[in-house]
Amino acid sequence: MVDSTETMGNGLFFMHNRVRKHPPKQNAAITKLMAVLFICVALVLAYLFREDLAFTDTLSDETPYINEQLLDLPPNRWVKIHQPFIESWRRQTHAGAAFDLKRGKLLVFGSDTHGENWDNSVHEFDPVIMRWSTHYPAAVPKSYRINSQGYPAAGEKQLLPWAMHSFDSVVYDPNLDALIVTALPEHNPASKNITGTKIDPTWIYELGPRQWRVFPNDGNPTPRFFAAASAYDKSRDVIVAYNNGIWELGPDRKRWHQATKETHHEIHFNMVYDSKHRKLAVFGDHRNTNAVWLYTPGEEAGDKGVWEKMIPGGDPCPEDQHFPVAFDDDNGVFLLVPDNRPTSGQGKAQSSSTYVYDLSENAYLKLPNADLKPLGMNYMMVYDPSYKVFLLVTGDWTEPATVWALRLDLLREKRTVR
Repeated sequence: MVDSTETMGNGLFFMHNRVRKHPPKQNAAITKLMAVLFICVALVLAYLFREDLAFTDTLSDETPYINEQLLDLPPNRWVKIHQPFIESWRRQTHAGAAFDLKRGKLLVFGSDTHGENWDNSVHEFDPVIMRWSTHYPAAVPKSYRINSQGYPAAGEKQLLPWAMHSFDSVVYDPNLDALIVTALPEHNPASKNITGTKIDPTWIYELGPRQWRVFPNDGNPTPRFFAAASAYDKSRDVIVAYNNGIWELGPDRKRWHQATKETHHEIHFNMVYDSKHRKLAVFGDHRNTNAVWLYTPGEEAGDKGVWEKMIPGGDPCPEDQHFPVAFDDDNGVFLLVPDNRPTSGQGKAQSSSTYVYDLSENAYLKLPNADLKPLGMNYMMVYDPSYKVFLLVTGDWTEPATVWALRLDLLREKRTVR
């Protein structure tokens, strides 16, 4: 019996000797041919394994019914479930995210609008087939204009909003089956070069036809929301926006109603709806904080609600701003990932940590095995109720958009603490 390792070694040695005996010119030709073949193979592999399917629908015929990986995640720690081999876009730190409950997809919209990148596309991540897709190409800068109605519009073949800082102002509305974007392009450089009376509307992106439209607000002036936050109140079927007071869109979706002018935040905060207690919770602020502000809404859209400041106990949570937060409808708690900023206020964070906030106990609980690199500005965490996992998107100009998942086992974590 011949040893296979030895045979492989002899074979390689034989090939090596044969190559060495070729004339120099033939060697050079072979080298060039091998280089060309290598490049061709690399390009083919890049194409086959590309993760950003530009401007196409999800491949529904190939979609499995269940992603076993998400069902078998180890609890209470972040697991990197997807990082593209190659992609045509990068996560924008000023962008926001929402979860499409009808289709089970994570949706991203928003742009830094700094430099040359004005991304006004909608990007979609399918957690079943683990793949990104882009709904339509970003509008070219020359298409930016103020239309006849005074709205900032873009796009040559379809109506698009300008690229903008969306922050925490992207929300999925199951009533309309659409994204509602309560943001405005305050920092888009196009504002300096394009003249005309500019009216910043609320934008609605209908997910069925994948078309944008301007929300008419029943003919009334639209409230301005910049560096703001919004959320869906599922108990009342109301869209809630927070910026210079609380504004609400009732179930008829006809116009914005101001419920109160009372305000406790400026910019860089996150607002999430607590379906268990039927309250809205606001985390973070540009001044850095670990306090939680609760807003109990009125009975009807536009009715005045009540604010309450909470100082949570439990594990010490770092003070921070613009960090990701989402609510777990199954466990009835929030999950947040603030950066571990130096208490002295000097220097940059070296890591971020993951905390559970339980309103029933008004306490933070740190997950000891769920630290990540510092996230900086990040509004891209959602809860997927189908798989009962949190999905978090990280990445910036220096690295591809990475998707992480965390399955929360609250009872196990509390038993471990005790």
